[in-house]
Amino acid sequence: MHPPDDRITATIPEFRRLSGIGRSRIYELLDAGEIDSIYLGTRRLILIDSYRRLIERQRQSAQRPAKVGPHPATHAAAG
Repeated sequence: MHPPDDRITATIPEFRRLSGIGRSRIYELLDAGEIDSIYLGTRRLILIDSYRRLIERQRQSAQRPAKVGPHPATHAAAG
């Protein structure tokens, strides 16, 4: 069963299937505050909007121009 596009939460196993991210990495993202979750009773639910925000932050950081300069190893070898 696939979650509908308008779904706002997902359990950890559902989020794994939805995102393709492994269980350990999901918990790392949760611990780092990169994605948000809530508890309903004993069920932990990932907030899908927080995942969308993470994706948007990643996309924005990928679009920033990289700093251009000498590679540290090249610079050290030349000295």
